Amino acid sequence: MTVSKSIPGTAPGQRQLNGLKAALAAMGLGLIGTLGSIARADDLAAIAKMMGDPAEQQRVVSVAGHSTVVLQNPCPSAQYSVEKKFAPYQPVTFDSTGKLVSGAWKQVVDEQGCGIKRVLNVLVWAQAANGLSVMPLLPGTTHADVALQKDAVKYAFLALASVPGAREANCQVGYVADTEFLQQEEATAPGGKGPAWRELWTLASCTQKTLVPVHFIPDATGTSISVGPNSAIKVLPLTE
Repeated sequence: MTVSKSIPGTAPGQRQLNGLKAALAAMGLGLIGTLGSIARADDLAAIAKMMGDPAEQQRVVSVAGHSTVVLQNPCPSAQYSVEKKFAPYQPVTFDSTGKLVSGAWKQVVDEQGCGIKRVLNVLVWAQAANGLSVMPLLPGTTHADVALQKDAVKYAFLALASVPGAREANCQVGYVADTEFLQQEEATAPGGKGPAWRELWTLASCTQKTLVPVHFIPDATGTSISVGPNSAIKVLPLTE
């Protein structure tokens, strides 16, 4: 199943992504534009300094705790720690007084408790008038940017319709429990901004989880997303 990232829409059960359109619009990016990772040393240093503030760390941890995977699997004893890992989406800029006025990045948060370890991700972006804003992203090690995550969620759930047993009858639960970056390919498509890469996404429902291969292919028009093939989509009990 191959689809283009320019098709709009949201996937069932993805409450943490409902605000993406507003967030992207607030950053002046729109849903179709791909966010480029701009790993400039000065950006990383500025973000690290800012995120060293305990108050900002607490804000990020609080938002990470509202990720759908956490809400669906509550652990009162869970401990959260903010990693010194950032994936810049927009370069950070400051005014003459040193105040942050723009920029966007992904902040990584580790959750551990109840016998489970998770990698959670939070989108942080700055606006001069409103300061820092934060919202949860998908968990795991996905390399997809904000807009790609939104589209890939839809296509991953759509793929379940063609896999026997992948959709549970009378189950209203459906969310992305994890994402795993697998490998980056060597070749780059003509006009693409970088090589393609592969990931494995875990979708959870009431009593089972489904492992869905997702292939991201940057090209001259943006990035296409290929889900499957169906023979590679695996349905397993949720407890495994």
